[in-house]
Amino acid sequence: MNRRGRVLAPLVLALALVSQLAWGQGAAPPQGATPPQKAPPPIGEMKPLGNDRFRIGHIVVDKRTRRITVSGRVLNVGKPLEYFATTPKGWKAYETLLEVDATGSEFNLACILLGLERPADPQEFQRYGRQPLAGPRVALYVAWSQDGKPRRLSGAEALLDPQGGVKAESVEWVYLGSPATKAGGAFGADVTGTLIGLVHDPASVIDSVDGVGIGAYGSVKGNPALPPVGSEIELIVEVPRAKQ
Repeated sequence: MNRRGRVLAPLVLALALVSQLAWGQGAAPPQGATPPQKAPPPIGEMKPLGNDRFRIGHIVVDKRTRRITVSGRVLNVGKPLEYFATTPKGWKAYETLLEVDATGSEFNLACILLGLERPADPQEFQRYGRQPLAGPRVALYVAWSQDGKPRRLSGAEALLDPQGGVKAESVEWVYLGSPATKAGGAFGADVTGTLIGLVHDPASVIDSVDGVGIGAYGSVKGNPALPPVGSEIELIVEVPRAKQ
């Protein structure tokens, strides 16, 4: 196989996996009113950037560093939060920390390109369930520039007020892959916009292993150290390397 074939082959496989995930096993939508069904948003053009780096819409995937970066902005701080990141105009935007420039399918495809996979027999769970979630672990970070200097917080640090008593290092994140909804078979994260959740929402692509703030609504409101609402940030997702 020539070099072009070696580059394109994993991309074709990833696109096939996204299609399979989007139309595969159904899962109940989040509790409450069912969001209206709509045509799936288009996936941005995938462009090789060289050195195992690819761009999908506004997402940059770096396979060597096992990292995804995507632009976005601070959406809510000081309000009760149940989600970490949403698509623009996502169904749960009013209780989400960050809005990022990606669709559910784009975000999931980026995760797949890093080698993340849903289990062949994924565990069943409901929103607000307290059972720890299983799956491949990821790390989250929020980065921005302040007074000309780079700033960065881990995902848990960005969520939690340091005075709140919950230790950031106790929060872990897991890739779920967001299965299809039962109503119409659309990709869950494309319908709801919930990219990264805190309360074990089956529609999320990534969620917290043990849940954050479950049973204590209003206890998670974001870290005041974040820049003001509307400020530009960068969401970073990393796949930790296995310990030797």
